[in-house]
Amino acid sequence: MTKTAIIAPLGTSPPVITEFLEYVEKTLDRRVSDLVIIATKEPTVLEGVPLIETAVKNKYLHVHTHIVELPFTDIQSDEDNLKFMKICAEVLRKEKEIHKTDIIYLCVAGGRKDMCITLSLLAQYFEVNGVFHVITPDIKSMNIELERARQNMKELSENPDKDSYYEQHKKLFDSLMYPPPAQYNVINIPVLPYPQTMLNDIIRLLTGDSTQTRSNVKLPLIVLENMNASGLIKLTENNVYLTSEGRRFGETLKLGLSVR
Repeated sequence: MTKTAIIAPLGTSPPVITEFLEYVEKTLDRRVSDLVIIATKEPTVLEGVPLIETAVKNKYLHVHTHIVELPFTDIQSDEDNLKFMKICAEVLRKEKEIHKTDIIYLCVAGGRKDMCITLSLLAQYFEVNGVFHVITPDIKSMNIELERARQNMKELSENPDKDSYYEQHKKLFDSLMYPPPAQYNVINIPVLPYPQTMLNDIIRLLTGDSTQTRSNVKLPLIVLENMNASGLIKLTENNVYLTSEGRRFGETLKLGLSVR
């Protein structure tokens, strides 16, 4: 049986994750085996985690939910972004190697914009089968409903018997987490994957010697010029010099080598 996984960063709006889960199950007609939620240490964000876990367990018992907690409340520096990239690369590797997932979908509707952008870019390098965004046309009404449920979300997160609490407020939670499909739209974001051979050559360059001769580098000139403009390398007439940023990015990409 084909195994399908969803990887989704979480922001302050938990419903986008369950809405996308329902979309994959009912519209794409794929049985989801794993749901990976990536959450920061922000208290409001973490408060939504138990609600998602319980809502999924209540309706989709076959879905295994995994929580990945980031070591910060928000991405505030290049170092934080690099840590986020490495964690995401490791998540992708585990989904393939450990959980033996055949199909991976990224839902970038939750989380900070910088996280969603980074995840979308990583999808070009790793074996991701689709990147999706969830749009709610009547966002004002949704936000009002979400804010009204904040206290119940808090109480659920603090309750030792979350399943019972969910059942007591099932009408409220189900309405919030599983609205009618007509109330939201799922957008498929096109992703152009890097050719495998070119990606391998990029990783070799970025994890190799600090100084390499141009003649020994297999990458096309246009790729080298773009990497030079991005600060990953310093390009001269005869040599390619690896920058510290380039090496760190290369090591991050290397984490996903076993994914392919």
